[in-house]
Parts: sequence; C-alpha cells; structure tokens
Amino acid sequence: MEILLFGGSFDPPHRGHAELLSAALRAVKPGRAYVLPAHRSPLKSAPRTPPGDRLAMTRAMLGAAGLAGSVKLDLSEMRRPRATFTYETVRLFRSRHPGARIWFLAGSDSLASFEKWKRPGELRRLCRWVVGVRPGFPLRRGPSLPRALRLPGRFPAASSTDIRCGYLTGTEKKGALHPAVRRYIEKRGLYGLDVREELKKTLTADRYGHTLEVARLACRLARLHRLDFEAAAWAGLLHDAGRRFSPIQMARYTRRRGLRVPHREEIIRNAPVLLHAFISADLAERRFGVRDGAIVSAVRNHTLGQAGMPVLDRLLYAADAGAEDRSFPEAARIRGLARASIDRAFLEAVRTKIDYVSSTGQWLHPGAGKLESWAERLAAKPRRAP
Repeated sequence: MEILLFGGSFDPPHRGHAELLSAALRAVKPGRAYVLPAHRSPLKSAPRTPPGDRLAMTRAMLGAAGLAGSVKLDLSEMRRPRATFTYETVRLFRSRHPGARIWFLAGSDSLASFEKWKRPGELRRLCRWVVGVRPGFPLRRGPSLPRALRLPGRFPAASSTDIRCGYLTGTEKKGALHPAVRRYIEKRGLYGLDVREELKKTLTADRYGHTLEVARLACRLARLHRLDFEAAAWAGLLHDAGRRFSPIQMARYTRRRGLRVPHREEIIRNAPVLLHAFISADLAERRFGVRDGAIVSAVRNHTLGQAGMPVLDRLLYAADAGAEDRSFPEAARIRGLARASIDRAFLEAVRTKIDYVSSTGQWLHPGAGKLESWAERLAAKPRRAP
C-alpha cells in the first residue's frame, strides 16, 4: 500500500497547498493520504496563530478544494508540544503501516533546505519523495538530496508568510486563499486584522494611514535585507499605537504604568509626545499580546533610539522617517539609502530629526548626541559582502 504524508504549519493554508496535494494524489494514487498540521516546524519560528485556528483553516481549505474525502487530518504533530522532526513522523507512520511504501510530499522551496533537516540520511532511506516545483526554487539534484518524483507542471508562488504580511500591511491579495479560508480569517481577525481594526478606530485617519505606510516599507526593507519581514511588518503596524492618547494622557499613562523612559520627567515637561513610543511598546505586549521581544524593542526605540539598538530597531527607525506619506524632502533620500544600507538610512534619519528639532528651537533629548555619534560609527563600518 502507498501512504502519502503532507505536513506543514498551514498558517494559513492556501491554494498552493491544495494544488500541490491534488497533484500528488493523482501521481501517487495512495491507499491513504494524511495531512499533518505541525505544532511548530523545526526550521521556522513558532506560529503566532493558535493551533485550533490553523486546524480549522486547514479543514476549510480541504473542503473548499474538494479534498476532504481523499485525505485524513492527522494531529499527532500538532498535539506534541514541540517541534516535530520529519524523521519522527515517518518512523511513526512506518510503525503504523508496516510494509507500506511511505511517500512524503514537499514543495521545492521546502526541499531546498533538506541538508539542514534532522537525520537527512535516514530520511532518504525511510521514504520516497514527491515534489512540486515552485517559482524561484528549481528542483536540486545531488547525492545529499533525496531522489524525488517531480510532479508535472509548476505550482503557485503563494507563500503563507507573504499572505500574513499582506494582512498586516493592508495589501492582502484575496486570490491566494479559498473563500472559506478568507472568511475564517476575517471572522477571527487573524494576522493583524483585529489590530488594524482597533488602530483604525483609535488613531486619526492620517496617523492610521502613516501606520500602514511604515509597516509596508519596513516589510519591504526587511525582505530586501533578508531579515524577518513579518516581525518588521508587526513592528511597523504597532509603532504608533500610543498615539491614541493626547500628550497629557501620555504623561499620565507613563507615570501610572511606571514605564522606564530615559529622562522621563524632562520629556513630560518639554515634549510629552515622545512618550508614545514607550506606550506603544507597552500596548503591544499588554493589549495586543505580542511576545516577540524584538518587535517590542523596535517599537520602543523608533522615536528616541539608543546606542546599541539591534538591526530591526534601526530598520523601523528609518522606515518611520522615510515612509511614503512623509512630506519632508529627506524622506525620499532615507528610503533610497535604506535600499542599499539600513545603517546609512538610520544615520540620515537620526540627523534629519536632530536638524529639524534644532532648526525649530524645540527641546532636544539629552541622548540625541550620543545616538548620532553611534550611528555615525555604525554607518562608517565596511559592509559585508552578500
């Protein structure tokens, strides 16, 4: 008997998943086929979407694609409270179906990282492989890779990460998802839809528009520089959440919550609007449930900054200053610099802010000079070859 296995995070499941599975069913003609939603994939960060939602969407996708009667959902990986390695899953099904031939379905993008998988040699022996080629990921051959049955045709470039970022930045494309999956996402407010709805209600129209522009630019820059572009999109979406409050309310909130802000009382006296970054970071954790410290840090540092801040913080700082909706002439220069170097764009953004404050006679934060000096040293370092 032939057994077909298809695993993944399915966060969310899209048409590419359905087309790949349909083609494999036609090619292998298995006696049984199983779809295995993962609790967490070993080579990916933990999904932010609850397992129950991912399972419900996977069911909706299978039903909409007419596959519900041809495959069975297996929850053995999802019920294990850790990442499951593929060799563990294959061993499990070999024990369940002794004598059966096990086929493992994958896209060429997934198989491209096969050498990084746990026990690749064992995987080459334990099962056969069936692969669909996705644009940009040709099917590689070599002694370290498994021999694979290539499915005819090419499969959509749909990516779950791209879909999630589309929702976060307000650029979602509906065609990649079956309507049933899309309706579920909208009903549950997944992938930042609930956050976007709240921000739209609590921010001015201009501020909300700016929020989306920053999230879009941060996402594009992170993708360009091979950083976590989903985290960048989240940071951009949340960076101005604290702008829902007036300056007086910001001061009260900061004191009431005991937020740690450099020179807090001076800021309250001279420029309380600067507190919004620290309030936004607090809201990201308390109100919106963000557990990723990198996102919270970027939100906290996007206004005042500090020496030693990580690359995502610097990226958001530059994206905020260089967003498409910014009308000052330096914004376009910051965007242009950011495409080549985040650090040069960051330095330009720091200088632009300091020059503006100085030229208008406003209060300058005591840490501004130290931040500029550090940014100068950072931008002067030779860039690594890609």
